[in-house]
Order: sequence, then C-alpha cells, then structure tokens
Amino acid sequence: MNTIISNWISVSTRTINILLPNLAFKIAKIALFKPKRKPSYWPRLVTQFDTKTRYGAVKTYKYGEGKCIWLIHGWSGCAFDYWPLMQKLSEKGYSTISFDFPAHGKSSGNQSSLPQMIKAFDDVSQNLFSPHIVVAHGLGASAMANSQWFESYDKDLLLISPILDAFFFLQNIIFHSKFDDELFKQTINNISRQEKMDFTALGTIPQLRACTGQLKIIHDTQDNIVPFSLSEAFTHLSVTTLVRTNKLGHNKILHSKRLLHVIESYDASNLDNIVNWHDVG
Repeated sequence: MNTIISNWISVSTRTINILLPNLAFKIAKIALFKPKRKPSYWPRLVTQFDTKTRYGAVKTYKYGEGKCIWLIHGWSGCAFDYWPLMQKLSEKGYSTISFDFPAHGKSSGNQSSLPQMIKAFDDVSQNLFSPHIVVAHGLGASAMANSQWFESYDKDLLLISPILDAFFFLQNIIFHSKFDDELFKQTINNISRQEKMDFTALGTIPQLRACTGQLKIIHDTQDNIVPFSLSEAFTHLSVTTLVRTNKLGHNKILHSKRLLHVIESYDASNLDNIVNWHDVG
C-alpha cells in the first residue's frame, strides 16, 4: 500500500509540474515549508512579549530567575514544548527564554524555511539576555549553528536530536516519499534565491566543531526522525559528549529527566555517571 501511495505521489507531482508549474510550485512550498502549528497554553506567570524580526513578530517567553538558558525548538515544534523543562529549571535556580520561530506556535506567518529560521534567530538574539547555556532541538540546532550570532558564541551548548545537515535530511525525506525530484530542486533553488542563502550549503558540522564551550548531544537510540547514528558519527569527529536515551523518540525526549540532568551537569565537575544512561520514560 505504501508503494502504491509513493508511486501516486511521484506521478502526480511530476504531472502537475509539467502541466501546471505555478500550481505545482505553490503545492511544493506548502508541502515542504508549512510547519504544523501546535497550540500552546501558557500560564499567566510566564512573561510573554513580541520580538520584531524581518518576518514579523515572534512570540517570546521568559520564566524564572537566575542564570539564563535559551531553549530553541525544532521544525513543527514551538516554545511550549519546553514548558515542563522550564518549570524544572526554574526550581533549580535558572531562568529560561524561548520563542516561536515564524509560522510556529503563536508567531506570525504561514510558511517558513531554514534560511528564514536562521535570519529570525539572528533578529531575536539581538534582543535577549546573553545565555549561560543554549539548548537546541532538531532543526533548531541548524538554525542556531548557521546564524551570525553563533560565530561569536563561546559558551556551552546542548543539542537534542540535532539535524546536522538539513538539506541531506530533507532530500532523504523527498527520496522516500517519491516526491518529484525536479520540483523539489526548483523549490529549494527558489528559496535560496529569495533569501540570498544557499540552502544546500547549510550544514552545521564545521560550525559545531569550532565551538569553544562544552558541547553535548542527547539523542534517543530509537529516534525515527533523526537517526541516532548521525549524532554518534559526529562525536567521532569532535570533542563532544554524547548522552543516549532509549524508547523516547524524537519529541518525548524533551520531557526526559535525563535532559534536566544533562543541563545541570554543565555546572558539575563531570558527566561520567550519566553518559550511558538509558532513559525509558
């Protein structure tokens, strides 16, 4: 059945691209660059404000007092994904700041892309308190690492299930979905021209290897969106601590007790006791 659906997608997208190229392009942009918007229900005690970016207002959230930690969400996520963690960090004496990327959460916009996320992050970062630690999930790691802001960042960094090569990641999804490859290339090239940023060149490995702070990655071995093996391979090329969890997948890991412990470990003398923990809930 999946083969039948994939073949149908392949034929239909190729046919539309030939007969109705303008319509095909609109469909492709929606399919590739319209994230799922999650609802969020923030309590009143969370400070909320708008931050101006070149893509419109971005909803920003601050909670707690103490050393500041930035929490950056991934594709089709939102700042509210971090709310349970923000509460726990507040109890530990940290303040946290998070925000919704354009077209995510409560921020304005209908579509987004990695180049837009990068530029929006640069805009937002100019208006926030300097962080003690930055935590980034999924595609948020790519947005942060490719920003101009990151070029001068010299403090600690924690990546959660990071997408280290966004173009390869998207290309792999397109290949398995049988989406028309030519239409995909046209759409990517259009975004690159529009944003004046080569989407195909937006990797993160050189930037992350230049990180001078403590770099740690927490990744679940059964992540079915971003393979654990990619983080594992990266740690062989860099001075990085890899913490593995089990049976949490790509998103449930955000609510893991291990994540809190890893963040706390930045202010501890070592991580030996938690590097190989296997978290099952």
